Amino acid sequence: MRYATPMETLIPAFLRRQRNQRRLTLENLSAKVGMSPQHLSEIESGKRDPRLSSIERMAEAMGMTVLIVPEAMAPELRRYIANNGRTYTTKPFNTQPFTGQPSPPAGKATAAPESTGPDHAPQKT
Repeated sequence: MRYATPMETLIPAFLRRQRNQRRLTLENLSAKVGMSPQHLSEIESGKRDPRLSSIERMAEAMGMTVLIVPEAMAPELRRYIANNGRTYTTKPFNTQPFTGQPSPPAGKATAAPESTGPDHAPQKT
């Protein structure tokens, strides 16, 4: 028995969902992409494996872009999309004020920088 791969089930369902959300009929979409309504229906129902060029034409007709990414990047990209383009980091933020100087190693005491300039000049008595 052959099982469907995620791509064989996700892409057809996604294309149908996007077409329905845009209130496009198979006839409307077929006129835009140059495929018969029957052919589009077979793609959306998973009965026909579409070529990448067919998926790109359908996506473009619905105002979308097909993006192919390396498998290693897919989880991070899905997380980015799920968060509506907001990125989160697990690295702690630097809570020290910016001084323009490199931060001292943790646990090391540092002397205060020597003051220079007219506000800190020795006063004459």
